[in-house]
Formats: sequence, C-alpha cells, structure tokens
Amino acid sequence: MIYADLHSHSRYSDGLLDIDELLKLAKSSGLKVLALTDHDKFDHFDLVKVKAQKIGIDLVKGVEMSCYDYDVDKKVHILALFLGDESPHIKEVCDKTLASREENHKDSIKNLQAEGYDIDYPRVKKYSPYSIVFKSNILEYLKERYPDKRDFFTYRNIFGGQKDKTKNRKMGYIDVKKGIEAALLDGAIPFIAHPFLYDNYSQIEKYVGYGLRGIEVRHSRGKEEDFLTSKKFAEQYDLLISGGSDFHDPKKTKFGQYGLSQEDFESLVEGVKKLILENGSSSLYKAASVFKAFTS
Repeated sequence: MIYADLHSHSRYSDGLLDIDELLKLAKSSGLKVLALTDHDKFDHFDLVKVKAQKIGIDLVKGVEMSCYDYDVDKKVHILALFLGDESPHIKEVCDKTLASREENHKDSIKNLQAEGYDIDYPRVKKYSPYSIVFKSNILEYLKERYPDKRDFFTYRNIFGGQKDKTKNRKMGYIDVKKGIEAALLDGAIPFIAHPFLYDNYSQIEKYVGYGLRGIEVRHSRGKEEDFLTSKKFAEQYDLLISGGSDFHDPKKTKFGQYGLSQEDFESLVEGVKKLILENGSSSLYKAASVFKAFTS
C-alpha cells in the first residue's frame, strides 16, 4: 500500500494536469502524503498547500532541480524535499536554469518552423500558463495541430536523445555540486532522483561528498534490479530512502503504485529528524519547522 508519493509534477512545470486535477487523482488513489516537485519551480506551494489541506492530503514542499555533472557529461536530477518557507539559494540557481531552458526551447520552436511546421511561441505558451515553455508543451501543441502524426511526436524524434552531450551542455543546467549546496543552505534535504535513468551510480560517492543525503529507490520507470541497486547504495552510504511515481501524464503513470509505505515514510521522517538533531541549529537544517505536520 503506497502511503507517500514524493515525486510528482503539475502544469507548473512539465506535468499535464492542473493542481486541482492532480490532487483529486492523488486522493482517489489512496495517497496520504504527496510531494509536489515541479522542475526548478516551487513558488506556487502556498496555493497548492491550501488546496491539499481541503482535500485531505499532507503536502511536502519540494522541487526537482535539473542539474548536470560536467565532469562526466551526464544529467543528474536532485530532489530537494522538505523545503522551508524561504529558499533563496535554490531559487537563484533554478531561475537561471529556467531562463536558459526557455531560450533553448524558443530555438527548438524556430527550428520546427524552419522544417515547415505551423508553430510559434505564443501558441505553445498557452499550454504552459504558469511557467516557461517545456518540451512537453511543444509536443502537446504539435499533437493537437497535427493529429495524424501524433505517434511521430516523441521526445526522441523532435528533440533527440537525452544523452546528447552537446545539447545537454547548451541547456545551461545547474552544476550538481551547486545544486546540492543550494539545497543544504536552504535547509532542504537533497536526494538523487532516479539514478538508473541517467546512469549516475558511479558518481554517487562524489555526490555524497558534496552533501547528498538521500536516494530515490522506488520509481515508475525502474525495474527490480534498479530498486536493488539503489537500495545497495543507500545502505553503503547511509542515505535516506525516498520514492515516487515521477507523475506527469495520467495516461502513462498511475498514482498509488510507486512511492513509500507508511512505515517507510515514517522511517524517512525519523531519519531527517536525526539529521536535524545531529546538525543542531546549523544553517544546513534551519528549516526543521517544516516537519510539524509529520512529527506531532
């Protein structure tokens, strides 16, 4: 029984559901705790928290930071969970990423225009009313504009492979060390998300040295072998364990199938409380008050 899903996305980044739809679906799936972790954006949390309270879901404040390891040319996504009221360091690096990402996506739209597609930025922006244009919004527009080619419009066909080093460097992602440091300075707990997806395992020891505190073990795209490998790294480096669906599209991912049991979530909270006690009042964990909802 999945009690907590600590990885989800809404229309505020590249998810396909508005907040009301997302929360309603999470609630009907039996979830008690949900972390909203939109890409590089979290200033909508207070609004979402009110809606979550009304529907009866405990909301964890989080953000998925789009980082990059420039030493090995690999993407690294960092889930900063349990953010406090103010997170200026995270906001600073995420705002830079969003600005760079949007410029790149504007270039992608221009390239599609050059290929003969009837597309422009204002029409695509309608699919992203709360943030920058994401790749998912470009695909949404193309599928609606050219319904007979819906199957062709995939990330790979339109934007190329996710391991294209030249394109990845051009995106201007946050350096992973700076991302982890920003999370710690703002009192959040940094977890590495889906390490199997970008083949990050060989670099985890380095990230622990940067201050990484947790690892996402359960994920909707992971296989049993990925779960076992992630769990092994958690044990080896004494990392907190997280898990979630990485929900974007209700047609592709279901709530209630991936995440943490109640026992696992309570163990996570206890682990974070331990970190807070060990670090006292240091700036690394100054946002301890965020646990009131889970520790009373």
